[in-house]
Amino acid sequence: MIAKNIKGKSFKGCVSYVMHEGATLLEAEGVWTETKQDIIRSFAMQRSGRKEIKQPVGHIPIAFSPDDKDRMTDDFMTKLAKEYMEEMGIRNTQYIIIRHHNTENPHLHIVYNRINNDLKLISVNHDYKRNIKVCKKLKDKYNLTYGKGKEKVKRDKLKNPDKAKYYIHDTLKSVLPVCKNPADLRLNLEKFGIEIEYKWKRTVKEIEGVSFRYDGIAFKGSEVDRKFSFGNLKKEFLKNILDEDRRMEEKYQKERKDAEQKQQPTEQKAKQEASTANHSLVILGVELSAEQEKVLRNGGVIFLENMNRNNGNGKFSSHIFLNDEKNKVFFSRENPDSFVKYGQYEMRIRDKVLIENGYVTKAKVKWWGGGSYAYPYLWKENKTDSEYQESFYDPRVPKVEKEEQKTKTPTIQKKTRGRKM
Repeated sequence: MIAKNIKGKSFKGCVSYVMHEGATLLEAEGVWTETKQDIIRSFAMQRSGRKEIKQPVGHIPIAFSPDDKDRMTDDFMTKLAKEYMEEMGIRNTQYIIIRHHNTENPHLHIVYNRINNDLKLISVNHDYKRNIKVCKKLKDKYNLTYGKGKEKVKRDKLKNPDKAKYYIHDTLKSVLPVCKNPADLRLNLEKFGIEIEYKWKRTVKEIEGVSFRYDGIAFKGSEVDRKFSFGNLKKEFLKNILDEDRRMEEKYQKERKDAEQKQQPTEQKAKQEASTANHSLVILGVELSAEQEKVLRNGGVIFLENMNRNNGNGKFSSHIFLNDEKNKVFFSRENPDSFVKYGQYEMRIRDKVLIENGYVTKAKVKWWGGGSYAYPYLWKENKTDSEYQESFYDPRVPKVEKEEQKTKTPTIQKKTRGRKM
């Protein structure tokens, strides 16, 4: 069931349109019905009492799903039309209900006088949302069929506000796959003449809602479609970021692997791997077990006790983790996988440490405050910079990786040779 409220100037034009040959007059109230001209004159007489009203004609086409066709008797359609008018506040006035038979969809037309029997004007201002609620109420009450998706709606036959809503819907669907944040979405929609406005929470600087405007008509995101509520848009932003991150990471790893294969013959690489396989790692005098070494090399964190300080002044214990290249060790009193606020992001302690030591790191940051994460690449051009740089693809691709900066960080040593990793 879909209804549309239309205002007009001429009863003659409207009645002539709905009362075409083959149409069925289901019910009339307050008008003579001998001829089409009698109906028009009846409306005109009452309308003459308020000549200052420029649009006295009320016209409501109501269409039903073809799936409900067998249920749509004349009596049932008349009942639905009258209940619809009652719910919309169209009372105490002249009207006619006409059924058409020229389409697959059962449909009818209501023509009513906006100048009621007491010569008061029946307001239809801001009736768009009320119309939607009333249609839903009647569909639920009589178990009528809901539409089967916006894709089947014939756009060329729409008029505002539906025309604007479907334009926004189709545009959002086309641009959303390339958007990774609210700013991206705004810029892409501006190209199509669509304005976007975000609603912010009062207590914290966080977006909680979104609305779209086109051709002077505004809709909340959920009114365009549930998938365009801000909560669902956030999920799409994160999905797009992770997809792009995954594609760039795959590309980077492939290029890196190809470069390594060209630089190092397979046999030589195998010998190097064999030469290190039988040696245990030592960090500041503490020998690692095979399991601890495996955890470190897989990007994990271990806790070591009784390590020797570099200045020879006693021993200490600390959490240990490696950089992305697995050739430097870093210490942290707190768990490196716990989160701290650093710059614009809330990230792991390990990511903060690596950034401050001049490394490009693929950081894990909290995203949009909803328990989800993003993985941008973060780095500083110089250690003394107050802010870090960011990108959602590795800035070292495709050619030369950034040269490692020298640090005072202890190196991992081989027990037998004392080499750096």
